[in-house]
Formats: sequence, C-alpha cells, structure tokens
Amino acid sequence: MFDNLIARAIVPVTIAVTGFVIFGCLLLYSFVESDMTSAAFSAADNCADTVVKSTRSAMMEDDQHAIQNIVTNIGTRADVKLITIFDQNGKVRYSGGNDSESLSATAKGNIEEFIKSGTLSNDTARYDFEHAAGSLMVSVPIMNEAKCSTYACHFHSEDDEVLGFFSIGLSSAPLDKTLALLKTRMIVFSVMVLFLTIGGVTALLRMNLFLPILRLTYNAEQAASGVVESDLPKSDHKLGKLNKDFRLLVKQRDEAVNELKLSETSDRNVADGSNE
Repeated sequence: MFDNLIARAIVPVTIAVTGFVIFGCLLLYSFVESDMTSAAFSAADNCADTVVKSTRSAMMEDDQHAIQNIVTNIGTRADVKLITIFDQNGKVRYSGGNDSESLSATAKGNIEEFIKSGTLSNDTARYDFEHAAGSLMVSVPIMNEAKCSTYACHFHSEDDEVLGFFSIGLSSAPLDKTLALLKTRMIVFSVMVLFLTIGGVTALLRMNLFLPILRLTYNAEQAASGVVESDLPKSDHKLGKLNKDFRLLVKQRDEAVNELKLSETSDRNVADGSNE
C-alpha cells in the first residue's frame, strides 16, 4: 500500500517540476542561441565592413593587384570559408577561402537579390546561417563615393552607384561548439534536477507523511491488541486532527470498557447479595 502511495505522491510532483525545468532550459537555450548568433553575425558584419572599406579605395582606382592581395590574404585565415568580390553586374571578379564551392551558390543568390532590388545603401546587408555548411555569411554592396568621383585617382564615374558586391563566409564552428556545450550542460542540469526532485520529495514525504502514517498504523495495531490510550507511543502531531481523533476514539473505547467492567462488577455483586 505504501509503495503505491509513494509512487502516486512522487510521480506527479517529479513530472511537474522536471517538466517546468526542461521548459525553462529550452526557453533559455533559445534566447541564448539567438543572442549568440546575433553576436556572431555582428562580428562577421564588422569584419565585412573592415574589408569593404579596404577594398573600396582599391576599386575606386581599379587597382586589381591590391584587390587580389586583399582577397588572398584574408582568404588564408582558418575561419574564412569564402570571400568573394563581384562586379556591378554580379559576376565574380575575385574569390578565395577554404571552402568556397559549398557557399558560392548562396553568395550568388544574395548578389542577385541586391541587383533586383535596385535600392542599395551602406546599411544594406544580407545574412545567412548555413547550418549544413557550418558557416555564417554576410553579403553587402560596395557603394561608390560620388563626392570624390572627380579626382584623378577615381576610376568610376559619378553615376555608378555601386562599385561591386562583397560576400564573406566565416566558420560557425566556435558558435556551434559553444551551443553544443551549453546544450550538454542544460541536459546534465535537467537530469540533476530530476534526481534531486525525486530525492527531496521522497525525503519530505517520508518524514512528514509516511513515517507518521506508519506510527499511526502501529498505534492502531497496539490499540486493537488491547493497549490503552495512555500506554500508546507519543504522537509527533504531524498528522494533526487525524491523530487526535484516533487517540480520542481509543480513549473513549477505554472508558467504555472500564464502564462495562464496573457495570459487570456491580451486577455480579448484586447477584451475589441476592443469593445470600
């Protein structure tokens, strides 16, 4: 009986607490994942902005050697999977990186969207998180600086709004590793909460419910065997009114037994007197 009672008392509490913890962990993980992904894209955006500023001056002067050196040098970084510069028509002019083939289609798609939109500015950008390729991609237009188009060093005319387009794909391995570590720790935390909940609820129920019930059961067995109320083990009062009512019943039984014995003794004395 007690095993069934323990299970019925512990299981709902354990399920409720563990479910709440798991839901909280999933919600927290989604927030952290979103924040960390945004931070990673912010870092990639800053990297792209630095490269674009370095490339813009070289493109204004049509310094192809300088542009190629920029692309080649940045492409040698271990975390750079793709770096591509497109011309104004969306054709690849310079390309580099450690995994350019798997990301080139995404980069070309972004540039085609830029060309179709027709409205571009220095704040225009497209972001892609390629989970399968394990990369973060940023694509931006390289805008012309019309104010200096009259300088001798400026190769492009003032009417050219865009000098070209730039795409860079960075490895998302550090982000994926951190998120995987966070997920593992949350799973461990949830399992730990599960065991702590089971242990804690079991201990509390045992001290505050099951042991008092066992004591009351023992007292009932003693009372059934004829032990009077004053000789029963002292109560810890954890069952409150139930224990008081039980002891009151035993006390009333003892009083009734005593009255019955007195009545029987009195009747016996009367009978003995009449016989004499």
